Amino acid sequence: MIKRIMLFGIIGVINYFNIIYPQDLLININRKIVEENLVVDKSFEESSEYLKVSVKIPQIIGLNNKEREEEINKEILDFTNNFVEENRSASEANRPGVPYESFISYKVTNEEKILSFYIDYYQYSGGAHGITIRKTYNIDRDTGKNLELKDLFKEGFDYKEYINKEIESQISLNKEVFFPGKEGFTGIKDNQAFYIEDGYIVIQFAYYEIAPYAAGMPQFKIPYNVLENYKTV
Repeated sequence: MIKRIMLFGIIGVINYFNIIYPQDLLININRKIVEENLVVDKSFEESSEYLKVSVKIPQIIGLNNKEREEEINKEILDFTNNFVEENRSASEANRPGVPYESFISYKVTNEEKILSFYIDYYQYSGGAHGITIRKTYNIDRDTGKNLELKDLFKEGFDYKEYINKEIESQISLNKEVFFPGKEGFTGIKDNQAFYIEDGYIVIQFAYYEIAPYAAGMPQFKIPYNVLENYKTV
């Protein structure tokens, strides 16, 4: 009976520190259960008079390059902590009547040669609506390198022209949704946000980048698997 009480006491202490100090603790993982996985959850929640927080972010455990694995996990964790802390500081300073919100979630979209996922950082700090920042990751499972679009194609292939034409074609079907002229789509960037899903490259744009808020975060699915002679992975 005493041993059982002591065990529950230890579990209670662990749970307490996971809630109070989530930035310092990863969830306890049974390696045998997740040995086939590349990603596990790190999550925590908090609620106060001025702020509500709900966080679920990925932590990578399956890369061959463990040094890069640690670097990427730290990058994700640091960005998350800073995002929440900025909203926490603002809420405490402004003492809003309606609590501010920091909601963070993620989705893994590909786990084959490339580990592809995105993290959505939603923040509400008053006004008519909140805003979401989407950060995309495309990681070579062997090297741990975070890939850019150019890395998906063989040298000499004009991937920008190919992708730009595909996007322009899709925009033409709903022109009224997007900003016109120079305020709208003028071509992808060297560091264009994207992720891989179901054999497509999904090109991602932020709120207000090429369309009004009502259009959300515009996305364009670009066929990738059909380019066998031009792709590298």
